[in-house]
Formats: sequence, C-alpha cells, structure tokens
Amino acid sequence: MAITGFLDHDGHDLVLTRSVLAPRSLIWDHLTRSDLLATWFGTFTGDPTTGRVQITMTAEPGEASASECTIHACEPAELLTVSTSPQAGGWRLSVELVDALGSETADAARVAGAATANGSADAAGATHVAGAADAAGVADAPGPSDPSEPVTRVRLRHHDVPTEMIRHVGPGWEWYLDRLVGVVTGGEVPGMDVWDSRYMALGDDYAALTD
Repeated sequence: MAITGFLDHDGHDLVLTRSVLAPRSLIWDHLTRSDLLATWFGTFTGDPTTGRVQITMTAEPGEASASECTIHACEPAELLTVSTSPQAGGWRLSVELVDALGSETADAARVAGAATANGSADAAGATHVAGAADAAGVADAPGPSDPSEPVTRVRLRHHDVPTEMIRHVGPGWEWYLDRLVGVVTGGEVPGMDVWDSRYMALGDDYAALTD
C-alpha cells in the first residue's frame, strides 16, 4: 500500500486525496450530518449555524469525549474548514470536494515531485516514484461504467501539521479516508483489525516526506 499524502504550502500542510465514485452532495452529507458522519468518523452535537459544535470521535476504541470544533468555512458540497480546541490538539483541517476530471493531474505531479525529492536515492523512494499516480489517488477508484456517473475528488488538508507528528497523522488520515470511501461507495470500511498492519506500517514513508 502506497501513501497518498504529500506536503504542500512550503511543507507545512499535509494533503491526502481520494477519487470517489459518488456525487459531491452524498460525500458532503457524510461530512456534515451527524448520523452519517458517525458511520466513519464520529458524531457531533450543537447547531452548526452558530459556528461551533461538540464533536466526539467514535471510530477508534476507548472512551471518547466531546471537544469543541470551530467551523471556519462551510461552502455546501465544496469546502469545509474546521479547527479543534487546543485541548484536542488545536488542529485545523479542510476538506475540499471537486469534480474529479481536471484535478487529478496536478495532485499526481505534486506527489511525484515530492517522491523524487525525498526518496530517489533509495528503494523506498523508487517505490514512491513508481506509484506516484496511485499515491495521488488517481487510480484509487474504478472508473464509472456509465460516463455520466459522478466522480468526486476529495482533498483533505491538515494545515500546519507538526513535523514530528506526520508519521502518525498521515496513516491515521489514510484510515479515515478509506473508511469514508467505503461507506459512500458500499465498499470495505477498514476497522481496527488492519490499523497496525495496513496503516501504521506507512509511518516510515510519511516520515520520509520531511527528509
């Protein structure tokens, strides 16, 4: 399994992408409706129109507690930007939804460039370069059998991610994005049984992005 993330914005933002055989409206609902968000991530309470909700991450084991989440941008079926409270890490996250055609080439080029810069001198780097298109998410969803079927490009951006956290944060977002894709497409929704073997095993590859 190749990583799908790359560093953007002068290396400060971690960006992961997926191409999903589903309309933007369906994916948006799974980001903004608590009952659907619960199928892959967690739940929230409160009124989003106030700009703040209480979110509880329920996908991972252990006792979850609610934490405040501030909504900075909410453009239906296009862009959601939120930040967590300092007590919950103070993360700022954006999810952008665009029609897939026309957005894939740019992301593939970014990943290929990052892979070349970070790993061309070793076998791991060669693997990154060889799989750059897949790592960008270009080939992570089957093409529609009907050309009229919508394909949505999901781009998750973790703003200003601390360098020392990338080896942990990157695999975690891979897991969550695969869960989102599985839910909206009716495919596999990975659980904790593959957390270590399939996802945390990507930690070294993510750490190499900062070399």
